[in-house]
Amino acid sequence: MHLVSIAKMLLRFLIKQAGSKLNLKKFKFQDRLALTLFSIIFVPVIFLLVKSFSQDPTSAIYLFENLLFEYSVNTLYLIVLTSFFSIIIGVVPAWYISNYKFFGRRFLDLILYLPLAIPTYIMAFTYSEILSFTGPFKITYDLLQIEVLGVILAFSLYPYIYSVSRISFSLLGSRYYEIAKNLGLNSYQTILKVVLPLSKPAIFSGLFLVVMEVLNEYGAVKYFGVNTYTIGIFRSWGPMNDSGAAIQLSSILLFIVAFLFFVEKYFNQGKRFSFPKNSELLMLKRPDISTKFIIYLICFLPIILAFIVPVIFNILNIISSFDKINFERLLNLTFNSFTVSLLASIIILIISTFFLYNEKISNSRLYYYINQFISLGYSIPGAVVALSVIIFLTSIDNSIDSVNLLGSYSVYFTILIYAYIIRFMAVGKSPIKSSMEKYPDSYNNSAKNLGLSTFKIFQKIYFPINKYAFFTALTLVFVDIMKELPITLILRPFNFDTLATQTYEFAIEEMIPLSSIYSSVIIIICCILLIFLKIFLDKSNVFRS
Repeated sequence: MHLVSIAKMLLRFLIKQAGSKLNLKKFKFQDRLALTLFSIIFVPVIFLLVKSFSQDPTSAIYLFENLLFEYSVNTLYLIVLTSFFSIIIGVVPAWYISNYKFFGRRFLDLILYLPLAIPTYIMAFTYSEILSFTGPFKITYDLLQIEVLGVILAFSLYPYIYSVSRISFSLLGSRYYEIAKNLGLNSYQTILKVVLPLSKPAIFSGLFLVVMEVLNEYGAVKYFGVNTYTIGIFRSWGPMNDSGAAIQLSSILLFIVAFLFFVEKYFNQGKRFSFPKNSELLMLKRPDISTKFIIYLICFLPIILAFIVPVIFNILNIISSFDKINFERLLNLTFNSFTVSLLASIIILIISTFFLYNEKISNSRLYYYINQFISLGYSIPGAVVALSVIIFLTSIDNSIDSVNLLGSYSVYFTILIYAYIIRFMAVGKSPIKSSMEKYPDSYNNSAKNLGLSTFKIFQKIYFPINKYAFFTALTLVFVDIMKELPITLILRPFNFDTLATQTYEFAIEEMIPLSSIYSSVIIIICCILLIFLKIFLDKSNVFRS
């Protein structure tokens, strides 16, 4: 199928879903621009799916007979393990922080978010060294097993569940507790029969993000020797030099994440956590001595294991290998990481705002469906995004003699930014969408009656009242791109490294002490941004609103 045919198919689907005729002349300039941007962003993924049906069946047969079962079992088992421990580590501290008042509560609440600043592969490298024979405990038993990896990934990913649980528990209000008390339910029955069911949509949303991160993971599973779908894609594309198998594995993984995405959408359809205006927030209880001990134990365990241990481990490694650190290279890689993260974040912020603002101002179903497709982007693992982009552009390069897309440094740098945009567009969209939905359409009508243009309405009204959301979106996208590994490994230009790729390359060569300085810079930058964001949002009361 030709590339133009794929683009037309995608456009026709969107326009049909939007309830319009296939006549682009009826669209305004911003509508045509939106369709063009959307096509540019998602055509590589559609092309990958179409391409998978035209591959040599020999690759598919080999996959099904020899590899697919192992990849599927390992991936599913790792998802179950990580999800289970993430729920335990995320929900229980969130409950105590949201319902009890004790010394250090705000500090613990802040620190419990910070493991999100530590990429999963750095967490895995850290504990693999600690739990090895050469580590401080001299453990002779091989602990580099998938069960241990599930716990380690949970250390890094539980903040997704903690954050949404924390907000949900805080905003339930006192009415539900009063009703439960009148029905004769004790505290534990209230949690099981009232609080958790009401918070289930929020917890499920956080769990969905955890599952997507496990599917996207490469560095940690590679180091632990666990064969998952992502490992299979890298292996097929690299050492095996079998692009057909890589394409088919990517397509299978894409169908899996699409299924999970629509399951999550269906599960949360029409379900929101609400804060009734006539229900006061629950007054925080003061715990007795035994309860306080349990609270500190439950809160400090994830902080120690998921944050303090990795940080101290990296600091000690930096001290032991300080004379071997190449500070010039460290500055160069920090600049590279900062540049690509900031540039991609700004572009994502602009495009996300364009789509969401036009949906708000025009009430067009076209933008609604575009934004729904964009939400799917974060579900697509980085390896699949990178592979779809490189195969799509290679096909254009090979099919048109006058076009030479691949080869130069600047082109590969642009391709890298392009892939980041596909993968992280949904991250930038979510805070802005949540913020814009709070404001009624009467703002638009009043502004239009005053003769303001569409741009002026955004400049005078929507930009000022959504500035916190824009800052949140920019920060979250920046942090995610700073930690990104699979896309960067596949698409980076020649002789271009980031802090993430250098950390991985040293660790995979068993030079973890030398990787610590690079991983520490990632942790420091992400921690500073997350702390600043948390304090900033708490003061502006964004989570409450």
